[in-house]
Amino acid sequence: MLRALEGQLIYFPARVTGDGPPLRVDGAASVEEVWLETGDGLRIHGVRALAADGFADLIFFHGNAGNLYDRLYNVAGLVGSGFNVLIIDYRGYGKSDGAPSEKGLYADGLAALDYLAREQGIDPNRVVLFGRSLGSTVAIELATHASVGALVVESAFTGMQDMARVHYSWLPGIVLRGLRHEFDSLAKVPGLRAPVLYVHGDRDAIVPLEMGRRLYEASPEPKEWLEIPGAGHNDTVLIGGEEYYRRLEAFVRAHVAAP
Repeated sequence: MLRALEGQLIYFPARVTGDGPPLRVDGAASVEEVWLETGDGLRIHGVRALAADGFADLIFFHGNAGNLYDRLYNVAGLVGSGFNVLIIDYRGYGKSDGAPSEKGLYADGLAALDYLAREQGIDPNRVVLFGRSLGSTVAIELATHASVGALVVESAFTGMQDMARVHYSWLPGIVLRGLRHEFDSLAKVPGLRAPVLYVHGDRDAIVPLEMGRRLYEASPEPKEWLEIPGAGHNDTVLIGGEEYYRRLEAFVRAHVAAP
């Protein structure tokens, strides 16, 4: 029964039919919809917003609920800090084809990375992978295989079994060990091939702060830690304010290649 319901306990996509909500990113020099093709033949929907004078190209991997339209305010803040931003909807989310799975999300992330490199001619050394919550697993997976300029992971968890123990502690251990979705970021971060910035709210009730610290401690240098006092899981940007964006921009500028 758990295996049958596992996907429903992890993914909460919001589908979009037709044109979708208005495509608006405040402060962007240009905004366009893009379509990516994955290695297994699915069409993935994305939005690319360019800053007036972008110094780096950031791929935004969002969390497990909603779709990319819910994150356009995040995109606007990043564009305002000088990033060109590509945000995608995983398979089964928004306008994208298919149904979500761990392997599928990794393939979607790779399609986004390939899009910037092959279709836009972006130097990988100026690419930033930004993963939030569930999206952190995608960014970490990519950063263990591809060379990029920098990695930012926010509200990241160590692995799906650890998350299940936090939120479904009443289930027997043998059941938890049978989960098909691993998302085992803790096992992967020692192999990161990019400088990494960890961001976490100290009042996160969904992904405990301790998980972010464990990932940070297991990661190689260079690495940085940004703890946001008073922030929970979904309000790091709101609580962090200008300091949040200042630290993010400073970290990336220290590591990405000059345009």
